[in-house]
Amino acid sequence: MKTESSTERMNEKKVQLIKAQQGELDAVILYRRLAEVVKNTKDKELFLRIAADEGKHASILKKYTGETLKASNFKALVVITLYKVLGLKFILKLLEKGELKATESYSLLVEEFPTIEEIIRDEALHATLINKIIKR
Repeated sequence: MKTESSTERMNEKKVQLIKAQQGELDAVILYRRLAEVVKNTKDKELFLRIAADEGKHASILKKYTGETLKASNFKALVVITLYKVLGLKFILKLLEKGELKATESYSLLVEEFPTIEEIIRDEALHATLINKIIKR
């Protein structure tokens, strides 16, 4: 049976980290755009706070990847379109699931990259805050 070398494992981890870094950058744009379109002032503030956290997460991940990536506007465009068609609660449920999924993905990396624990805490908090909006 062939075993995976440590180099292959590290390359695999780097790919995961780059994917996560890209996701965080894209989330910055998504939450900023959402803040622009929602009517409720508290929701705007919350989305801007989450956007700032996502930017911080991208910076943490950049320290591990060494890569400078550019945010994509695509997810933001899709989310804003869905928001206009299906409403805020639908979008919030998707975002909550995304934040929870991120905590799961990051939990697989935290042992080798300890500062990712901070990202996990933030993502769990984001899910909780989004859930509070859904329930009101």
